[in-house]
Amino acid sequence: MQRASCTVNIYKALVEIGVGMTESFIRQRRNLYIVNGILLFSCLAKVQISNLTVAGINFSGFNNPQIFFVFLWIVWIYFLYRFAVYFLEDERDSFIKTWEREIQRYVNPKLHQIAEGYCSNEYLGNSGNFYSLKKNGWKLNFQEGCDHEHLGQQISNHSLHIRYSQLAVPLTLGALRFLLLTPAVTNYILPILFSFVVFYVAGFTSWEGALNSNIN
Repeated sequence: MQRASCTVNIYKALVEIGVGMTESFIRQRRNLYIVNGILLFSCLAKVQISNLTVAGINFSGFNNPQIFFVFLWIVWIYFLYRFAVYFLEDERDSFIKTWEREIQRYVNPKLHQIAEGYCSNEYLGNSGNFYSLKKNGWKLNFQEGCDHEHLGQQISNHSLHIRYSQLAVPLTLGALRFLLLTPAVTNYILPILFSFVVFYVAGFTSWEGALNSNIN
């Protein structure tokens, strides 16, 4: 019982940091990859429908073979829609948490450095991070301490305006780390990019299964 509880806690922790994905979302992503693969292969191989076998039943001599491709494009739209719905329902928070974590990995130390350099006495820390900075109108609130001979330590509150250009480098590093060193791209972004590539390559060519051919 204790081992099962530990496993559940580990899974919840992985989901919270963006490592785990729900099984339902994984299914939608797999289905989207499959239909994208079929469409892209059919287009590049210039597949023409002359016969079709479904559940052991052979169909041949189609008077309107384009109906198969119309059906395939409908399936593609359906799975793309399902992927988007399950992403918004199950994975959006995980995606955002991963992005915020990687951005703040570099930006927050930079804010610490800027505030500390502004202090002439002891730096006591700031009260926010990059996202609270944005909400505060790009004002960084921090405290400075000074030891007074008779009154003891005196604490001063400061508010410093931060320019976006001061954070350009850490923001770029955070975005690059997010794109290159987290699974967010392969888990969430790549399926969408692959779908747009298939839509462009297989949807608008001279191939008989192209979307523009079947719409017209």
